[in-house]
Amino acid sequence: MATKNLRTRKARKGIVGIEAAIVLIAFVIVAAALAFVTLNMGFYTTQKSKETMKTGLEEATSALEVDGSVIGAVDTSAEAVWAIAIPIKLSSGRSPVDLTKVAITITTENKTVYLTVSEQNPEIQTSPGTSDVFDTLKNSSKDFLFIEYVGDGDNLVEVNEKWVLAITLNSTDVLDYKLEAYSTITVEIKPATGAPLTVERMIPAQLSNDRVVLT
Repeated sequence: MATKNLRTRKARKGIVGIEAAIVLIAFVIVAAALAFVTLNMGFYTTQKSKETMKTGLEEATSALEVDGSVIGAVDTSAEAVWAIAIPIKLSSGRSPVDLTKVAITITTENKTVYLTVSEQNPEIQTSPGTSDVFDTLKNSSKDFLFIEYVGDGDNLVEVNEKWVLAITLNSTDVLDYKLEAYSTITVEIKPATGAPLTVERMIPAQLSNDRVVLT
């Protein structure tokens, strides 16, 4: 009888041990699942944070930059600037800029003008040859032109390409007047992505030559 009770107690202990093992395994499985979910969410959050930071950086920095001196074309008889040319290039490390999606804002002391490039009839010239930028502008039917001097002939501003934005200031659709000495002008070039390139210049005092550098 004593032997039978001993066997029963051992059997019960064995069952309790198996149950404890099952519970322990269940806890381990649940803990592993929770750890996986936690790690996965951590990786996802980290990735989203990187994407957000990258997008914010792209929006905060300009995709374009000025590539030299801003030149003005002078009407010497009126001693006033009738057009300006702004050389531009792609900023270091940025993606190509599609000029058909660019907006331009021109601000002076007296007026603010908003210009956009038309995709159907773009103000873009990719084959100017050796013509002077202002002659090219004058011979066109456009109030402003993006002129490519070094590039592959498409509408994108890409690495190592040279472009010029030329604007006829005295056009009726732009300022409708010429800028005299000491006038200031601000041109903002806003691509589809990234901060705008803002160029602010003053017309110099001496306007006896047909070309001047805006300071």
